[in-house]
Amino acid sequence: MKAQELRYAQGSEDMLNTGQAAVAAQQARRIDRREYRWLMALAVSCFFVVSVVTRLLPRSLRPFASSAAGSESCLAEARRMANAVIPYAFEW
Repeated sequence: MKAQELRYAQGSEDMLNTGQAAVAAQQARRIDRREYRWLMALAVSCFFVVSVVTRLLPRSLRPFASSAAGSESCLAEARRMANAVIPYAFEW
């Protein structure tokens, strides 16, 4: 009984979820978020170049043109394409 009382007096790691396993899980999530942001930034940059180049083509020949988008900006089109592609990189 004394060991349990001493544990509660010092503050339980389980109650605050600050154990080593919880910290490791937080670090893993933080690394995943950072990798996702870097990958999104790279993809948006690449798709932005593709979007600008495809603007030179007639609308009927654009490979990524959305029919419902109307007059979508190059950046919005690049973000839409990146959001369509990047989540698949984290599924496997």
